[in-house]
Amino acid sequence: MGISEARAAARKKRAAVDQGANPNEESKAEVRLRAERKRTQIPLSKAISQYDEEVLAHHRTGQATKRALDGKKGLLRKLAKRPLSELSREEIADAVRATAKTSPISANRKLAYASAFFNWCIDEGLLAYNPAERIRKPGKETERDRFHTLDELKEIWSAASTLGYPFQHLFHLLIVLPNRREEVGAIPVADLDLGDDEAPDQGIWLLLGKRTKNASALRIPLSPLARAIIIEAMQHKERPKDSKYLFTTTSDTSVSGFTKAKRRLDRAIHDARIKAVMDSGGKAEDVERMPHWTIHDLRTTFNTHACEILGVPPHVADRILNHIATATRSKIMRVYNKSELFEPRRKALSDWAELLHDRIGEPRPGKGGTPSIPKAA
Repeated sequence: MGISEARAAARKKRAAVDQGANPNEESKAEVRLRAERKRTQIPLSKAISQYDEEVLAHHRTGQATKRALDGKKGLLRKLAKRPLSELSREEIADAVRATAKTSPISANRKLAYASAFFNWCIDEGLLAYNPAERIRKPGKETERDRFHTLDELKEIWSAASTLGYPFQHLFHLLIVLPNRREEVGAIPVADLDLGDDEAPDQGIWLLLGKRTKNASALRIPLSPLARAIIIEAMQHKERPKDSKYLFTTTSDTSVSGFTKAKRRLDRAIHDARIKAVMDSGGKAEDVERMPHWTIHDLRTTFNTHACEILGVPPHVADRILNHIATATRSKIMRVYNKSELFEPRRKALSDWAELLHDRIGEPRPGKGGTPSIPKAA
């Protein structure tokens, strides 16, 4: 800038000051604007890493959420190198549609995770708007309504008895205790208080909050049947005795391979149906398969029969399932009433075990059925 240009610029600035302008504030605003532009130009991958460090790392399912965002099949994987502020709604929508071609329900979940991530970016000043906003879920979701009849439960119980440790005992326990598959499959022995044979209905499983879907800890009363199944699994010759887990094949980790075990169970159910038909003079090709079901349906089965047959109050059944119980308790009650409903749950699970004894035919503990805990224990 030459002298004459500098003098002209100075006169212009002086005139602006005379009219009320503040050059210092304007300079600070320019600095802030440059910093803002620099910050919003960070790559998407860096923003996700920051989100992981500040948010996801503190969530129980944080790593699964991160994989849904930028993992091998992550929704935003192909956009990872793009500047965050340049992402468009059309690009996110295209990624959602591509995922939905093979996994529409998964696309729904990943879209929700992405929207939460972009909202965090807005809060952090990294974005001005959410590019995933108003993108429709591609998959239609229906409420679970599959539950087993008691005759079907008897079939599942009998077929599970052919699987051996650990899945024989695991499937039996999932029927008796309607907890989530991951919760039952990874029970630490240290979290079990089995009491003694003089009071077989006083056992308790302490389910820690860090192992639940909603981070809500729960003391779970063990019916004599549940206790007997646990003891039998604990004493089984195929269980590594030094493992901290009730169900394990490696000693170091809890049991895995649920998909293969479920296929084995389904085959055993169908084989039993074929045998029953052929023993009565029928043909194998006339045998119908059990309608499709998932392990999670065992929870719905308990809830349905407990309420309809045993008369268990819905809010007690909800607490057994460790639900928030939004359908049966008001918001105020959920906030101020922290009761475990322990004794009502104990009675409900005991009545459920009695119903299983009567309708499935499993002998009661101490009457030729499952063993009792050794005195030394």
